[in-house]
Amino acid sequence: MLKDKKPFFWLGVAALILIGIIFSWVVIETGIEVTSRADFCGACHAMEAMVKSYHDSTHGGNNDRGIMTPCTDCHVSHENVFAHFLGKARSGTHDAWVTLTRDESTLDWQELRDRREEYVYDSGCLTCHRNLEAATEDNGFHDAYFDKVSDSQCATCHES
Repeated sequence: MLKDKKPFFWLGVAALILIGIIFSWVVIETGIEVTSRADFCGACHAMEAMVKSYHDSTHGGNNDRGIMTPCTDCHVSHENVFAHFLGKARSGTHDAWVTLTRDESTLDWQELRDRREEYVYDSGCLTCHRNLEAATEDNGFHDAYFDKVSDSQCATCHES
């Protein structure tokens, strides 16, 4: 009789592990999605001006289709999953630290904007604009970039 219950025991263990994996994935994915939104980023530090600018921009929904891209699509590397999560954790930790330890009214936001190449990642731009090279090859606008003749980044030319 005990032998007959053994397969059910292992089937139950496998089902619990599968449920645990699915539950963990849902929790992690939801956390990543929620913490990538402009409203989340603007909630814990004084980035009201940046959040307003974002909502007024093409990427923030001010376009013909109302499509919005989360902050992390531009401000976290998309080279690989590890770089993405490490960058997200580092950026969030840095922003929280600045919020807790500095008077944000003294931050020179314009100076930070002038250093945009440091925190806007081409891998993020090219995730959405993946057909850019083919779309612009006739007019030559991006030839130097794609031919790696230029050290420019997307944010070098596209200031906003």
